[in-house]
Amino acid sequence: MGIRKAVGALSRKGADLVRTFSRPGSGSTKLSVDERQTLAYKNKLKESDPNFDVELKKIERKKKQLYISVLLGILMILVTVVCSFTNQLRGADSPRCLSIYMYPAYAKINGFDTRYTKLAKKYHLYLYREQGKDRAPTENNLITLDGIPALFIPGNAGSYKQARSIAAATANLYFDKRVDIDNPQTQNLDFFTADFNEDFTAFHGRTMLDQAEYLNDAVRYILSLYAERKHDADYVPPKSVLIIGHSMGGVVARVMPTLKNHVPESVNTILTLSAPHAVAPATFDGDILNIYKETNNFWRSSFNDKTSFFSQNVTVVSITGGILDTVLPADYTTIEDLIPYTNGFTVYTTTIPQVWTPIDHLAIVWCDQLRNVIAKLLLEMVDYSVSSRTHSVDQRMRLARKLLLSKLENYSSQDLKVVLSEDESFQAVQLSESFGEVDINSALEITEKTMSNLPKFNLHHIPDNPGVINFALLSSFKDFGLYFCRNNIINPNIKFNPDENELNCIAANDDLAVVPRSTKNTEYPSDSALGGSESPFWMLNVNDTVISQYNYILITKPGSRLRDDDFLVSQLTTTAATKVADYNPFKVLFRRPTLRYQREISPSLVTTVELPHLSHSLVSYSLKANFRPDDILFQPFIRQSIDKPFETKWHVNILEAPQDLNFHSVAPFIPTYLEYNSSLQLMIVKPPGLDISVSLTIDWPLTFKMLFIRYRLAIAAFTTGLVFLVLSYQFWNYNNSGVFPSFDDSMIVLLNRYWVKLYLLSALLTPLTNIHILEQLLSMFDSIGVIDSGIQSAKVIFSNAYFLGIRETFMWWLGPVFLSMTIAAVFILFKIIVMVQQLCSKLARGLNKPVPALDTLDIVSEGYLNEGTRNSRRSRHFIGASLLFLSVLFYMPYQFAFVIVSFIQVIICIRISALSGKGKDFCNLRNYNSSLLMLVLLIVPINAPIILVFLHNVAIRWETPFRSHHNCLAVLPIILLIERNTMLRMPARFPNKSFAGSITVGSLVVFAVYSFIYGTRNLYWLHHLFNFFCLWLLFCNLA
Repeated sequence: MGIRKAVGALSRKGADLVRTFSRPGSGSTKLSVDERQTLAYKNKLKESDPNFDVELKKIERKKKQLYISVLLGILMILVTVVCSFTNQLRGADSPRCLSIYMYPAYAKINGFDTRYTKLAKKYHLYLYREQGKDRAPTENNLITLDGIPALFIPGNAGSYKQARSIAAATANLYFDKRVDIDNPQTQNLDFFTADFNEDFTAFHGRTMLDQAEYLNDAVRYILSLYAERKHDADYVPPKSVLIIGHSMGGVVARVMPTLKNHVPESVNTILTLSAPHAVAPATFDGDILNIYKETNNFWRSSFNDKTSFFSQNVTVVSITGGILDTVLPADYTTIEDLIPYTNGFTVYTTTIPQVWTPIDHLAIVWCDQLRNVIAKLLLEMVDYSVSSRTHSVDQRMRLARKLLLSKLENYSSQDLKVVLSEDESFQAVQLSESFGEVDINSALEITEKTMSNLPKFNLHHIPDNPGVINFALLSSFKDFGLYFCRNNIINPNIKFNPDENELNCIAANDDLAVVPRSTKNTEYPSDSALGGSESPFWMLNVNDTVISQYNYILITKPGSRLRDDDFLVSQLTTTAATKVADYNPFKVLFRRPTLRYQREISPSLVTTVELPHLSHSLVSYSLKANFRPDDILFQPFIRQSIDKPFETKWHVNILEAPQDLNFHSVAPFIPTYLEYNSSLQLMIVKPPGLDISVSLTIDWPLTFKMLFIRYRLAIAAFTTGLVFLVLSYQFWNYNNSGVFPSFDDSMIVLLNRYWVKLYLLSALLTPLTNIHILEQLLSMFDSIGVIDSGIQSAKVIFSNAYFLGIRETFMWWLGPVFLSMTIAAVFILFKIIVMVQQLCSKLARGLNKPVPALDTLDIVSEGYLNEGTRNSRRSRHFIGASLLFLSVLFYMPYQFAFVIVSFIQVIICIRISALSGKGKDFCNLRNYNSSLLMLVLLIVPINAPIILVFLHNVAIRWETPFRSHHNCLAVLPIILLIERNTMLRMPARFPNKSFAGSITVGSLVVFAVYSFIYGTRNLYWLHHLFNFFCLWLLFCNLA
């Protein structure tokens, strides 16, 4: 019964609220004071705006449609959030990292103190020692360094202990499995690791510079430790340190050479893990963006000089975990805009042989499959005999391509022996009587059943002037011979003579690529990765560019017995290996295209489908394969790839379930080079002659899931922009009539008048910002800029930096969707503020205390206060503002002061809600302060990260003043305006046609446009725009 009564009471109360809201013009004589004030206020609005009465009637008729629009925005928010947190990744996108263990020990380097760096009290340096492997400190705490120095740099809020996984893997590989290291000049690594006290590097530019400065001092100190070793006369001390950086640590590593205290030539190898090189992941601090721009320009110019130390000695490899990285978009980790392919590249962990799994942001430092590959890479690229402690750039890049790429990329094909075809690589192969030729376009199949009937030597004859010709091989074992041969003197019309049947060949077994196993029992590509339960497949796929150099391809039977499921299939075909499918997202959406490969049309083992119009990372697809699962050698599988950056995903056992196609190519806010092939490519590997069809559809849940991570910063920019826009209408109406309308009424009128234009503009901004001339024009007004205007004007690169950063016309709808979500978010925030104000008003009236009533004269002159109270209040306000100003000047950042005055603005609104006002002026005061509070609350999250950094420094007792963000002018106008608001004063009015009135309204419109177009990549500027607006209001009040 109690529940029924409560529900009944709530429903009656709700009905009363609905009647009050839906019939504001009712002639009821029982209206409250607030309701009578609202009616009088709206009547005044009708007088001020000739169209307001018409608008109100439209609003009354279409109020339900308005709420439906808001509900649609809320629905889109819920859909995005639900897809982001509940949509489970599957297949090639599922996490498959193996667990690890190690025996860590950390030796603090106490000798690295203030004698060597001024930051020794804030940061610390440790040396990692794997127990039972590395040399431990002696009894008198002396550390013996006998290896090659390496330095691990943690990321944002990262720990120095994160170095343990990779350091332990290198120690285990060197001391326990040294035979697996293909490098006679290798040596164990001495892993140093920096303790930054979990500093927030991503939020604060000065912190990033501090870390880079400290690390430069650390590198100098580390090298000096090795230089002190004098007991070995032949010992050559190192002159450089290997750098491994995680997350923002990778960016700090690139900042190091730009500082004055950098030791020249002390860093020549940088390996980064999930490091946002392309753009800053957070734009709350202008210093961060400036550091990014200056650092990227430094690296571009250094590599443009082919004679520089960087071009001839430095390598940078960026490894990213791909779709599982929810901390920052994996697109941000690309270095193609900064580093030439002769010195580095970006690779996704799904590409790396025998890793084949995406990895999240934190797991990338400990994932077992990846750390073992990294350990092997580090130990094979070092050279203990030279002072640089590394091999040459070419050797290091060759190793990186070998261990990190799939060997199926055009870029990595330069290292294949059959491509190099060096004379010393050829060897004579003597054929016996047991040999045979395989017809062109026919397949050679070696299985347990067929092996006894096949000759030992099997030849694919390459015709003269072959034209289009391709060779593909797939095998479940590697115990066979594969040769590319020249100088063929075999004459089938002459009786066999062993002395004449000799070929000059290159052994190509080392050119075989390791690919995931695909059988009926395979669930994930990583099933056959390092530590997996199955063995992988081996594959080779070359085109006529390579084949035309040879006369024969020779395959010898394995020497050992095969298992029942073992196979080898090879095929030399004259059909085109790559087919171009002219499908764009519109066709995929409406036609659901199907790619059919029948025995008569495409009998090939390998067929590559290039989709040049499917290149944007925002759209995800679903792939469904159909074929008859008869008795076939293996289950068909698909290699999904992007040419640059190097991202490969393997979809195995594709008949089992639909495959998700999500990729990182053309992405929002990432510079795009026009010369790169950014199209999606699908390499279909199937038993020759198998009929198969593949259909494509758009995967909407995965598409919405990926929107959240890429557009989190847009939430603050777009909501602030909409509030600026609504404020512009409020001030226009206030200047025109003296009435400051409420925020929700202004929002409703604004949307009813201009909703078509707003939604149309939000849809058109996507294609408009793709026009090169307009993009250059927008870059002229960009406060930071993503790339040099000279590069951009050369028409070889698009910055993708404005509005939503979209280059895909299909995504035109994203602008209207975000506009709806923004409207809903702002509407909800305002309603929450109104509810709090109403609650405070009711609480004040329920305390049985007299509540002062305000009229027009009271608001202007504080007439309800006696002179002593007024003077006392003004003195307190002046003292408070002065203390806040001095605090910013000498100690705390201006963002902290902003949060304090924001809290004061909240108190002002609560105080006004508790008062009993009369007439238009009280409504103006309430509406003005509520709208200002909306803007203040939306800017608080932009300033919050800097405050977090400041409080973190206080927590670790770092007493050095906050050297950045002491710009008092960046907050003084805000302090003075809100101090004026405490005296319950309205801003001055000027006719809209006057200069002051035009600037007031026009500046708010400009700020709104800036927020939508530039705000996402320049969030910190929204604070400065608000500060300028406060300064203008103060100036107008003094005029």
